[in-house]
Amino acid sequence: MKTERKQTNLEKKGPVVIGGVGGSGTRVIAEVLSLLNFYMGNDLNGPKDFLLYTLLFKRKNWFYKNRTNNRLLQTGLQLLQKLVISKRSMSLNEASYLVHAMADMSIHGHNHLGHGKGTWPLERAKKIFFENDADLSGFAGWGWKEPNSHLLITEMARCFENFKYIHTIRHGLDMAFSDNQQQLYNWGPMFGVDLPKTDKEIPLASFRYWVKANRLALEKGEKLGPKRFMWINYDRFCIDPEPEIRKLLVFLEVEADEETMRNCVQLPKVAESTGRYLNHDLTGFDDKDLSFLKSLGFAI
Repeated sequence: MKTERKQTNLEKKGPVVIGGVGGSGTRVIAEVLSLLNFYMGNDLNGPKDFLLYTLLFKRKNWFYKNRTNNRLLQTGLQLLQKLVISKRSMSLNEASYLVHAMADMSIHGHNHLGHGKGTWPLERAKKIFFENDADLSGFAGWGWKEPNSHLLITEMARCFENFKYIHTIRHGLDMAFSDNQQQLYNWGPMFGVDLPKTDKEIPLASFRYWVKANRLALEKGEKLGPKRFMWINYDRFCIDPEPEIRKLLVFLEVEADEETMRNCVQLPKVAESTGRYLNHDLTGFDDKDLSFLKSLGFAI
């Protein structure tokens, strides 16, 4: 007779996952959660991406082939939880998943620039098995920030009973003229967006991807409901952060003392690149896509 496994205390407090199109302000939201005493992983890069998630899921060829393989995706997600907070032994399937992920990443990397090839997976393994012994008992909850997480919102909701997801959205036209186009090149065709053949084609393709990726994320969020899904207009968050942070506290079901609140409010800064789209010709951008941008509260 199969019995249900009891959850650990930390499992009951997450994961809280932060995602969005790359460059949309996810790092600042992760820093806010850290101030609110959420454990956000022990293997982070400069932008605060949780690199174990990157290793397990940000693999283009593998993801295209397996994105509808719910059983395999659930194995990867359960493995992630074990490695982060549960500290239980891996099953054979989970160990196989990890080995294949490391081999795949070593050969192909995790973006069109080849980042993640070579010994990069071994560095992740070192963090997992030799530098992952922190005492997590005092944390308010756990989670991670990795922009590509928006691709697995539904799957994570199925896997984790206490899952909450925060989706950040920055002005799509500013994003279209950004240098950060990793997601476009990784996932554009999956959303029906042709990859640009020249630099001049990047903004139109990028904005099309921005619309399709965010529209799908919001549709998934609508199905999850407001207790499990929250989206943040990052431009508004930077201009007037306190109301948005208070909404975030309600969503996370946590409180913050005055000092923590002051520290959180000081984190968001209006980027110098805000409004950069105003210096570019917007001819060629689809009117329906621009209407979607406006519907989210962004001015043109």
